[in-house]
This record gives sequence, C-alpha cells and structure tokens, in this order.
Amino acid sequence: MNKNILVVGTGTIGEPLIGLLAQHKEELGVDNVNFFKRTPLTDEQGKVEALIRKGANLVTTNDVIKDFKSMGFNVEDVEKSYKDSQVIIDCTPAGNKNWEEIYSKLSGEKRFMAQGSEHGFGPFFAWGINNDSLNQEQNKYLIASCNTHNIASIVKTFALDKSRDLNEGRFVCLRRANDVSQNDSFSPSPTITKHDNQEFGTHHARDVFELFQQEGEDLNLFSSAIKLPTQYMHTLWFNLSFEEKINLENISDDLENSEFLMSTEKLSSNKVFSFGRDHGYHGRLLSHGIIAKESLHVKDNNLTGYCFTPQDGNALLSSVAASVNYFYEDSWIDKMSIFNKYIFKNI
Repeated sequence: MNKNILVVGTGTIGEPLIGLLAQHKEELGVDNVNFFKRTPLTDEQGKVEALIRKGANLVTTNDVIKDFKSMGFNVEDVEKSYKDSQVIIDCTPAGNKNWEEIYSKLSGEKRFMAQGSEHGFGPFFAWGINNDSLNQEQNKYLIASCNTHNIASIVKTFALDKSRDLNEGRFVCLRRANDVSQNDSFSPSPTITKHDNQEFGTHHARDVFELFQQEGEDLNLFSSAIKLPTQYMHTLWFNLSFEEKINLENISDDLENSEFLMSTEKLSSNKVFSFGRDHGYHGRLLSHGIIAKESLHVKDNNLTGYCFTPQDGNALLSSVAASVNYFYEDSWIDKMSIFNKYIFKNI
C-alpha cells in the first residue's frame, strides 16, 4: 500500500506544510503528497504551480476539475484522494465541520489531524512536548496552535524538565492583527480579548492545560490576550512562579539546553520575523518559541520574560511528525532529524 498524505487547504499553514512534506517525502518515506484546493483562482495560479514543482499533487472537487485543467494543471478528483490517503491533515477553519460531513465517513484506520482552532477535534499533539501521546489506537489529533506550542515549551523547559514545582504560570499573548499575506482582519488599535473562561482566562492556557493533562500533569495556568496593529509576529509575556527559589544562571542553562526553544538578543519582532523570512523554511521559523534572553528576569521564585511566537511555523513539524509516526512507528523520530537543518539555537 502506498503511503499517501492529503493536506486540505493552502493558506498560511497549509501552503508551507505541503511544501515541507513534498520536498522531503523521499527522506520521510512518503510516496505521495496531495493537496486539496477548492477554488481555481487565477491570482493563486503561481502558488499552485510552486507547490506542484515541489512535488505535490493537486486534487479538487469534480465540478472544477475542468477549470483547473484549463489553467494548465494536472488534477485529480479529491474523492479518490480521500480514499487513497492514509493521513489527512485539515488546515482550514472548518476541521470539525469537515469531520462531521466527510472524514467520519472514511475508514477509521486513517489518521486525521486538524489545526488548533478546531478545539474538540481530538487530543492535542505538539512535537517534542507529548510524543508519547501518539499511538495507533487513536485516529484523530488536534495539532496545537502556535501559542500553545510556545507556552507549552516554556512550561516544559523551565518547570517540568527540571522537576521544579510550578505554583502558577501566567501568560499574556500579544497577538499580531493579521499575517503579512492577508489584506483583511487588520486591527487599527490594540483590541482586548475577553476572558471568557473563568478558570483559564483565554483558551491559550486552557489548551496548554489540556495538553499536559494528557501527561498526567495538573497545572495552574492563566492567560490573557490582546491583538496589536502589527503583521509581524505574536509575542508572549510570561511569568512562572515556583515553589523554590531559582537563579538566572540556571535558567539561562535551561534555555541553552532546550531542544525546541531558541534564544535571541533581538528585542523587535520585526527583526525576528525578518530572520525567519531570510533563513527559515518557506519564511517560517520552525522552533516552538524564540526567547528574548535579555528580557529574562529572576526574583526569588519568579521567572519573567518575553518570547516571540513563530505563529504558523512551529505547528508545521507537529503535523509532519504525527504523519510520519503513523507510517513508521519505530523509526519516525529518526526520520524527523532531517529537519534539524532548519532549527537554530540563536538568531
């Protein structure tokens, strides 16, 4: 049986994910990477061509196959891809709806993934955070959102990995208004997100709590969020309160030894974003977070700092990892080492 992956959607998450899978499919042991684009837009003709050049295959609904062919593309019916793909990754804001209408009617032996906004789709997965949660008995996973990856890595690096008793973790997500590729949803002024969860504040802390709850952890976390008039990167303010006193030297060592957090002397999200644009994969940094090391502050048992979130970048490897794990349960971690060349320790 061929090892086929279908990516649904070609937006800010889907497009780089398709490229990442297609360009590395030989090393990953994947036979075919298909991508589903629903609408034949002439202004996105170049994007489709670029993804095909990377080695991906275009699929769409039967009613617009003729339109894509008139644009010069070889294209197949998505229904065939639904049947022939063992892994389906939904990168649209309609993952739960698509499950109800489409995926639930397919073979239960396939692996399905949706992005973090589709809460309830399945248990959270974040590459390097809860690898052990992947098992062949579970067929639905929710890929943690960008800020969930970032917060979880901070908690794991500075608390759980060092067996420090965490009294409380507080986080403020300073969110970009929209992506540089988007013309809509820009915010002309700072806009506060409601605290709509009595226990966790916003969904960011709730999602991290649920992720670690799968590991048997019961963490005291709270988050707030505000949308800022910028297109560059999310920035996260964090405060971790521990049971015992800590020192900055040990914290700096923890950061240096972290597998998924990088550090930077840059204090501008624009500078960090620009580095990712110039040196990252598809313009994306793939690390879970970028700690501004000059912002780290320790007082008694409290650690405070800022961390940049590479929004739609840090979730990419989680989608890839969950895909490769499905095909190669015993060797998937070794196969993921192909992406080490995209990971930086300092920028």
